[in-house]
Amino acid sequence: MAKGKASKNNKSGQKKLMLTFMVLTSIALLPTTVIFFIGMMPTIALRLSDRSKQKARVMTVGFMNFASCFPFWFKLMQQGHKFDNAVAIISDPMTITIMYGGALAGYLIEWTISGFVASMMVQKGRKRMESIKKAQEAMIQRWGREVSGDIPVDIHGFPVESREK
Repeated sequence: MAKGKASKNNKSGQKKLMLTFMVLTSIALLPTTVIFFIGMMPTIALRLSDRSKQKARVMTVGFMNFASCFPFWFKLMQQGHKFDNAVAIISDPMTITIMYGGALAGYLIEWTISGFVASMMVQKGRKRMESIKKAQEAMIQRWGREVSGDIPVDIHGFPVESREK
């Protein structure tokens, strides 16, 4: 029991240390933080609202969103890593359009691929049902109607004699 509590305390301590490190790094690299925080807003919003376990949509949208923010980070590095330059880059409407357009591309990829995979799975399921029905028909031809499951049976599994004879 004590070992479990020590492990929990250790993990919460690691989380606090990591959060402190991230905040200090964000402050030290404020121009980069501004570019990526504003540019990655669609991904942040999706991460906060997505309840799925795998977070596949967050990953797809996030990678495309990050890829569309990256050129503007390079532009910031070329112009000088200053807060004023970051604000000037982010203030351009075309910059925001391109950054959020990358997130839109991620949404479109996820929507298209998930629809394609779903239709493939439905087709595979239908083919499987057809093969099972063919196998059942072959069994009925070989072993008789008793193996079909349509004939009433008693508690021991033997066919019940019908009174219609």
